[in-house]
Amino acid sequence: MAPQTTSHEMELWLDKRQAAKSVAGDCVSIIAPSRLDFVDAVIVDEGDDQNPTWAKKLYSVKNDRNDGNRPSKLFRRGDNQPVGAIVDVSTPSGQDTALGLVGSVEWIVVTCEEDRDEGWIMIPAENLISSCHNTGTKIAAFVDRVGDVGGLARALELGIDALCVDAVDANENEDLWNALIDAKEERKANADVNNADDTRGGGTGGGLTDPSGPTVVQGTCQRVASSGGKSTVLADRVCIDLVQSLKPTEGCWIGSSAKIMALVLSEAAQSSFVPSRPFRVNAGPVHSYVVMGDGTSTKYLSELSAGDEVLVLAVGRLKVEIRPCVQVGLFVPQSSLGREENASYGQVFLQQAETVRLGQTLGSESFLRITDLEYQENVQASDVLLRVTGLGTHVGKSYSGKVSER
Repeated sequence: MAPQTTSHEMELWLDKRQAAKSVAGDCVSIIAPSRLDFVDAVIVDEGDDQNPTWAKKLYSVKNDRNDGNRPSKLFRRGDNQPVGAIVDVSTPSGQDTALGLVGSVEWIVVTCEEDRDEGWIMIPAENLISSCHNTGTKIAAFVDRVGDVGGLARALELGIDALCVDAVDANENEDLWNALIDAKEERKANADVNNADDTRGGGTGGGLTDPSGPTVVQGTCQRVASSGGKSTVLADRVCIDLVQSLKPTEGCWIGSSAKIMALVLSEAAQSSFVPSRPFRVNAGPVHSYVVMGDGTSTKYLSELSAGDEVLVLAVGRLKVEIRPCVQVGLFVPQSSLGREENASYGQVFLQQAETVRLGQTLGSESFLRITDLEYQENVQASDVLLRVTGLGTHVGKSYSGKVSER
């Protein structure tokens, strides 16, 4: 079976730093004792010498969270070991700071210090969840609005790993507290249901994985028509011009879905009609995905720019022109996968030109010209190399949520 979304339990954190400045004595005493049972961790200032005995986990903050643009450092109280950072992600630079910490810390705690009409937190949270996949880094988020709780708890179907609320807000805002408890209990119930199949390895940084990662298989392809009967469409076609030449058997993995992609070969083949362009891959319309240099992430062709690294080489230039393109259906036989896989069909649009070729057989120089594909009933499918993965993507990063691309 293809990877399915599984829920993991979500923690509830209490931030007592602001309460400590306005309430004498044990400031957490402002919280009703019955509510403390739901709290998994407490955040205190570094100089706060009160250690609530009921706290399951206790973290201290070394820098004030409003200290310029620097993230505040989060330490585990007791052994003073660093566990993460608090980062304001309400601006693009703040999101970049948080993304730069992925894989190097246990926790990234995101907050939105800007006016909520201007600052963002939902989209940055989603971007971090997808980026933290299989890195060991977990995501927590400060929340002060009831309407944000459900979105953060269910973001990308996986949800963040912890919600953090100010102690004063937790005491004074009954609706907010109830929303937090409901979200926590919903996640626990979902985790219990899916526990038998849960292979997460550490919150959003764990997650389900594609058992064998992306796999290159022998598939088939056919030219198909749109629902309106058109077999050719005009599209903004992108040529990827690379900084070095490719062999005739080399190219880029391209597809309308990140789950099934075809190997579009370079224009290195010799012809009497046009000069060869061994540095060029005619990759199709702007909506298509291309596999990047790390071998796992993707970008839309429209997002590529000079200097980007695709799987083979660095991009030197993008050439976009309006050209007629055909839709090619990509079929993955179950026998090729060696495991059940629900993503057995994909498609790619490519320019209708003799110079556009698809790789056919691994380790050979065989290829298929797009112009050799005929749109006719009962035409036998042609062999083609396909890159297959069970994981969808969010902003180019693989993650284990359900993603359907048609």
